[in-house]
Amino acid sequence: MRILSILTMSLTLFAFPALAAECEPEFVDKSQTIVVSGIKIGLGEVSRENFSIRVRNDGTSPCSASVRFARLNGSAVSENLEYMLRSGSTSLSILPSEGATGTSASDLFIPNLPKSNSGRNVPFILTVPSEWGIKSGFHSEQIQLNLIDPSGAVKDTMLLTINVNIPPAVSIRVVGATGSGEIARINLGDLNSTEISRSDPFGVRVWSTSPYLVTFRSENGGDLLHANGRDRIPYQLRMGQQLVNLGGSNQFTFSEHTSSLGEIHAMQAQAGPVTGVRAGHYDDRVTVTVTAV
Repeated sequence: MRILSILTMSLTLFAFPALAAECEPEFVDKSQTIVVSGIKIGLGEVSRENFSIRVRNDGTSPCSASVRFARLNGSAVSENLEYMLRSGSTSLSILPSEGATGTSASDLFIPNLPKSNSGRNVPFILTVPSEWGIKSGFHSEQIQLNLIDPSGAVKDTMLLTINVNIPPAVSIRVVGATGSGEIARINLGDLNSTEISRSDPFGVRVWSTSPYLVTFRSENGGDLLHANGRDRIPYQLRMGQQLVNLGGSNQFTFSEHTSSLGEIHAMQAQAGPVTGVRAGHYDDRVTVTVTAV
């Protein structure tokens, strides 16, 4: 006879609740988009956009953290477009990449994070300098926000997308001529029957955020008109090495936006020798128009 012995084993499992971390800072939202609109272009111009983020504590004890801004993958929105970031009276810098070491200028300290679902609202002002030298078009960049606990560990991240629409804009100024504002005067001096009279060199300085067109329109079709309105003297106007067709339609195309200093286009006018016309004062008015495209 065989005797079987059966040993019954029982195992009781006790489930212990996971210990909640004491300090768990986190962003309420994981992504956000900032649109900078209504941009004006010009000397000293800036465009500002207010935005805010919300942070909270998911831990069990009072908690503080720092927010750090860095360019995602080290990319920049544009080589000529910059940002200035501020929260209250504190100016902040944006690190060149998300792995860069933080500094006192890149980290914003936020004390006593609340445990509420809505968290704490942290306001910011994004400033975009919009002076000449930037390029028109739609620009978009992604900034990574790191939320760092007191030990220096990154506890959470947030993606901030910045969209900027730079409008086509142009400005023009006559340089090397007498006058101010929108009206300038070029003097050919005394015309005679044996020599060509030339103006001193002058030009137009153009600022543009986009490719642009320069057109000319002569009030007298390319002639200098006597004060009595009858006698005429033909003259020439050159921009660079090109002759301007003052007797008809003409247009000069430039395919790039300008630098912050603008682009100077040299010009010169000439007339003569002249014969068979009466003495007196002759003039013409030429309207120079620059158009962004």
